Order: sequence, then C-alpha cells, then structure tokens
Amino acid sequence: MKRAAVILSILMIVSSSAWAGAGKTGAEFLKLGGGARALGMGEAYVALADDSTSVFWNPAGLAKMNFPDLTYMYNQWFLDIKHQYLNFAFPTVNGTFGGSYSLLDSGDIQGYDSTGALTSTFKTSSSALTFSWGRRINQRLSFGLCLKTISESLENRSASSTAADLGVLFDVNPRFSLGAAIQNVGTPLKFVTEDTPLPQSMRAGAALRSRIFNNDLNLAADLVSYADGTSALNVGTEYWLQDLLALRLGSARGHLRSGVGVVVSNFSLDYAYLSRDDLGTAHQVSVTYSFGTEDKKKALVLEYLTQAKAYYDKGRFAESVVELEKALRLDPENAEARALLTKATRALETGAVEEVKEEIRSEKEAEANKYIDAGKKFMEEKQYLEAITEFNKALRIIPSHPEAVKLMREAQSALEAEVTEKVKEEAREHLGLALKYITTQDYPAAMKEVEEVLKIDPGNVQALKLYRKLKTIIELEKK
Repeated sequence: MKRAAVILSILMIVSSSAWAGAGKTGAEFLKLGGGARALGMGEAYVALADDSTSVFWNPAGLAKMNFPDLTYMYNQWFLDIKHQYLNFAFPTVNGTFGGSYSLLDSGDIQGYDSTGALTSTFKTSSSALTFSWGRRINQRLSFGLCLKTISESLENRSASSTAADLGVLFDVNPRFSLGAAIQNVGTPLKFVTEDTPLPQSMRAGAALRSRIFNNDLNLAADLVSYADGTSALNVGTEYWLQDLLALRLGSARGHLRSGVGVVVSNFSLDYAYLSRDDLGTAHQVSVTYSFGTEDKKKALVLEYLTQAKAYYDKGRFAESVVELEKALRLDPENAEARALLTKATRALETGAVEEVKEEIRSEKEAEANKYIDAGKKFMEEKQYLEAITEFNKALRIIPSHPEAVKLMREAQSALEAEVTEKVKEEAREHLGLALKYITTQDYPAAMKEVEEVLKIDPGNVQALKLYRKLKTIIELEKK
C-alpha cells in the first residue's frame, strides 16, 4: 500500500506541473475513448481496465492481461463524423506491450469564399498512434506508460505533437480496486503560429467486483479532471449473464450511456449507445478477438486453486471456498478443486467459521476506523469531498457503522453549504461584469455574462430581470 501511495503521489506532482497554462485545448478527439465496453459503462474504467483497451483508459491495466487480444472499434459520431480505433496488446515476461491507432475523419466539407459562393470541398482529420507498456510491481500494484504521436490536419495545414500517459492500479483485495491515470501530457499542437495545448486530463476511480444470482456484477466510478478547468464524475455498472451476455448502464459527464456485450468463442462483440442533449445520439461498436481462450481458462483455474490453497493453509476457509467456486465454474470436473472444497466446507461446518468471521470482523473494524480517522482529518481541513470519500470507504466495509454514518451526514451538509455559497459567489461575479458592460453600452457582452449567471443559478431573480431588459435593448438596437 505504501508503494501505491508513493506512485500515486508522483502522478499528482507530474499532473500539477502539466496543468500550468490551462485554457483552450486542441486534439479534442483524444477524449472520445476506445472500446464500446468502457463507453457503455459511462467511461468509468480507470480502475476496471484489464484488456487491450487499457491503452486508452489506464495503461496499468495491461499488466492484468494473461493472453493477447485485438480490438477494433467503429463509431458513427455526430454530424456524420467517423471515429475508428484499433488496438492490440500482448503479455510477455517483461510486462504487457500494446499499441493503438485512433482516427477521426470529418469526410468532405463544403467550402465557401468571402462572398458566400461555393468553392472546393476539403477534409479535416485527427489521428493518434500510441505505444504502451504495463507491468505488475507486485501482486497488488501495477504500473503503465503510454507514448503517443498526435496529428491533426485542416485542409492544407497540419500540426503534430508528442505526449505521454501514466497510470497505476492497486487491488485492495480481489474484489475492490483503485486506479489513477494522467493522460496527454506533452507538447502543444502548432498551426502556423498558434500553439494549442493538448487536452491533458487526470482520472481517479474505484471498481467493485461482486456476484448476484451467481453472475458477475461490476460497479465503477471515475472522477475526471481536465486541464481546461472542466471535470466530471462518471459512473457505470456491468452485469454478466453466464459469462456470455453483458448488460451495461452508466453516465458520463451527465449524459446517459448504455450497452451490451456478447461473447462467442474467442470473439467479443460490444455495442454502446451515447446520448447528448445538444448533439443527439451516437452508436459505437467494437469487436475483440482474444488469443488463447482455452489456455487462459486453464491459467485462471490454476490461479484460483493456488489462492484457495493459500487461504486454506491460513485457516481462512470462507475465502478458500470463494476461490474454489470460481475454479469450478470454469472447470466443473476439476477433482483437486472438488476435494479441497469438501474439506473447506467441513471446516466451516465444524465451528471454524465463527473464528474466521471474528477475524474478518476485527479486520473490517480496524480498516473502517482507519478510513474514519482519515475522514476526520479532512473535515478539520474543510476538505469535505475527500472526507465523504473516506467515510464511504468505511461504510462499504461496515454499512451500519454509527460513527461513519453520523460523520457522513455532517460532511454532506457542509459540502452542500460550500457548493451553494460558491455558486452564489460565481453568480455575483458575472452580474458585476454585466453591469460594468452596461455602463459602457456593450449590451451583447453584458447579455453573455447574464446568461452565464442563469447557467449556474437558473432561478436568480436579478439575472432574469436583467436578461429581459437586455433582450429588449438588443432587439431595439438591431432595428
């Protein structure tokens, strides 16, 4: 855990320096994502990444791959814009190596001259070529790196850039993971004399793997922050039916995401539906081919069996049963797993279960208290969002923990009050600018400031009155 904290701290330091000069960015296509599975889950994938699409979301996820796979994604984006994405990754003894190519193509665009007459058509395109590597540092911690070249063209002009991504993954336990990634840290794009920075971003998230009705359920959440000052909370869920059909639902930047996935032999077909209030809907499809499926199954069975034996030798019979059930789902006829399952079950039935429960209960209590103490420190520093995160961790361990419940309510109330005050302060600033523009008779500029107020505070009475007056004045000036 200490090593994970050190690496996460390094990422934070790198990101803080990369954020200098935040403002308008170029190469926005780098935000579109790769792989319909992650997109259908609301782009909440930084802590769940475990396949070749980790190249985009978190290169540390490459380290979790046991066998190579190849993914191709086609996206009919808004306004007939086409987005294609191809990536491949293969594990070696020195880590997993991967690569991807992303292309955004506008198609033909009709040109016009200064008089409005038609001229020739032209095209715009954006592409990125990425090389990646991910490796396990130990059984829980993984690290990944991406290097990429980025190109954009507009008619007869072009610009290029180089950038890097960094990522880490930490498995708190077999079911719960934390992840973080910094993306697109590099040189700006330059068209003629204008430099445009890349859309640098930082992702941090968590993923929970569970089971309901003997099927896998994945829950994930990502907090994404961009260098241009925007941020979003993405959430997603994925439910597998017999490891053959996946149902997905999520939200990315406040917009609905959903999708399905089907596995047939070595192939996986994934579809994602994206909804945007301003631009309509988009449909994305990706196909993945996994090499060595049968070998992968054998490797997983061996991994589960080895872990089950380790739990059994430590007297942790309940955890041993969980791992053995995983192995038998993949290989129902495995004699060694069945024999050990019988022994572990008997041990539970003869009273060892209470001892194991008490041990787990004590461990949970200690871990929950650790998060509560961290949350209290954040409360003292008035960092309420961080405090809520820590109290949530405690409540995931012990849902009815009275102190955590009480402190969570206090932190939520304090955060709500802080956010409300911040909104009011921003509204006041925009109204002040609007009044300043009115004194100089710059009514369009004043209207823009009033519209900003109504975006963040739609019920602001003063802004509504001013909006109606300005609208009347602007219409009269036009006449």
